Amino acid sequence: MTSRPWDPSPQGGTTALFIMGGARTPFATWSGGTDGAGHRGGRLKGLDPFDLGAAALKAALASTGLAPSSLDKVVFGNSYHVGPHACYGGRYVGHRAGVPDSVPGVAVGLACGSGLYAMMVAAQDLLLGTAGTAAAVGADAPSLIRRAVLVPSFTDVSAGAPISTLTHRLALDHGFDRPAQDRWALMSHCRAKAAQARGLFAEEIVPVNGLDRDDAVLSDPAAAHFEQSKPIFEGITTTLANTHAIVDGGAALVMASRVPAPARAADLKPVGRYLAGAVAATEPRKTALACALALRSAACRAGVSLRDIDLFEINETFAAQVLVDMKELSLPEDKVNVNGGAIALGHAFGGTGVRLALTVLKELGRRKLKLGAAAVSLGGGQGVAVVLERL
Repeated sequence: MTSRPWDPSPQGGTTALFIMGGARTPFATWSGGTDGAGHRGGRLKGLDPFDLGAAALKAALASTGLAPSSLDKVVFGNSYHVGPHACYGGRYVGHRAGVPDSVPGVAVGLACGSGLYAMMVAAQDLLLGTAGTAAAVGADAPSLIRRAVLVPSFTDVSAGAPISTLTHRLALDHGFDRPAQDRWALMSHCRAKAAQARGLFAEEIVPVNGLDRDDAVLSDPAAAHFEQSKPIFEGITTTLANTHAIVDGGAALVMASRVPAPARAADLKPVGRYLAGAVAATEPRKTALACALALRSAACRAGVSLRDIDLFEINETFAAQVLVDMKELSLPEDKVNVNGGAIALGHAFGGTGVRLALTVLKELGRRKLKLGAAAVSLGGGQGVAVVLERL
């Protein structure tokens, strides 16, 4: 008897979980920045993380054909808590997405890796049987964060230095000078602009506040833009132009331990499987290497080799960090961030990890490839990664 492609027979003999579908908001330049066309940012500045997460969750559910009442749990990844109601976490995301009061919502935090960690927590609930269908949501709204909170957070006290400086040092140790970093940053924008022109991101974005595209992508990417950018601190190679853009945004995925009956009845198939996830840690001064450690661990848990993975989405906290991770793992450029990364699209902190997972699944589908991975490094010398399989 031939099994259907969505029967539970995952790669590597692991216990896999279904990803029924997902969606995200546009990633909009924060109110303190300038978008890719040179205009003042803030297109989504009136929305808090709950609004952004709920918009993504509504669209994710719509993409699966499932009702909000089909969820057993909402797991919300949020990096920067905004306002007096942040303590209510995932509960507000669920409420604003129309999820019934009987469905619990929880919040998790792992700095920039909060979105991917939300996926891992949702997966744990599904594997333990405490939920049959769960939403993994991530969002942040930097436009609502006071500069007095946001800016100091980019310094890792445990390492005694700004993360940009730590990354600069590690990049030089690995042989990546500023021209190499600027070249990657330019390529990120060029890839993202080409993907926008082809309408690729439209497949994952739900319009919000009249915005239907990521607005941090440069209208006319050129080498001079990066060459002229000033270092974040004097004497280092990391600059504002080869560092991630700061954006408001959210993303959501619907996960399940088995294909829900309504989806089966409507012949709606899952888009992929969650195979494994991992959190890894190293010395805080080597935080740029944490992605590589997490990817190795997640691949091992999934029962696959890194060579087996067809596409990688590695968050571009800095161009330097991605280059270091690629060298450490011997990854070819044509497998990493093929439609651009956070330098161009922006880093929505808690929203980024879920966006990476969604984006890699979409691209695997377009290319008819099988395995993908998403990873984020975060201050303190930590990294988080997941391995996914397209169906």
